Amino acid sequence: IRTHAAHLLTRQDVRQLLDQLKSSNEAVVNEVVPDVLTLGEIQRVLQALLAEGVSIRDLGAIVEAIGDKARLTRDPSLSAEYARQALGRAITAPYLDENRTLHAITLDPSIEHDVVRAITQTTEGEYLAMEPSRAQAVLSALRSQSDQASSHGGLRPVLLCSARVRRHLRRLVEQALPHLAVCSYNEIASGISVQTVGVVST
Repeated sequence: IRTHAAHLLTRQDVRQLLDQLKSSNEAVVNEVVPDVLTLGEIQRVLQALLAEGVSIRDLGAIVEAIGDKARLTRDPSLSAEYARQALGRAITAPYLDENRTLHAITLDPSIEHDVVRAITQTTEGEYLAMEPSRAQAVLSALRSQSDQASSHGGLRPVLLCSARVRRHLRRLVEQALPHLAVCSYNEIASGISVQTVGVVST
């Protein structure tokens, strides 16, 4: 159920969740639904979060975050990125060691630049149009860095990148490296140290 939660979340489920939230945080629900965002738009944001294993328990923070940014975008994928930033502390918590340090794999700036250049805007949103051979080279290098980090003390590294490319990189790696978390720098809460354990370069 947890694996397929994104597909199981119906619009009726979202309505019930919002009704429950209304009992404790009526102001945020009334401010956002339905005048700012529709039930369907909120459903798609929650589905995007669940698809990456992000808990939607803090629904108040999610609705508030995407409601505040609704005047900038109605794209569910982009709205989900704003929600992730609000949930950053909870997202990174499972990957912290006892010293509250996040072990991260980062990208060589040239690779991140290539990803940005390969992002294509369409009427249905953005998608990554990277040349297959280049994408495969990035995946191979990332797999190598991930395996190397995991073999040293059983670390659970995350791929750390800019918010601009995070969701596109996640889609790129989700088939080859489904257990690798992809986080943006904007999701790193105060008090968390970041230790780079690998740099992806090709």
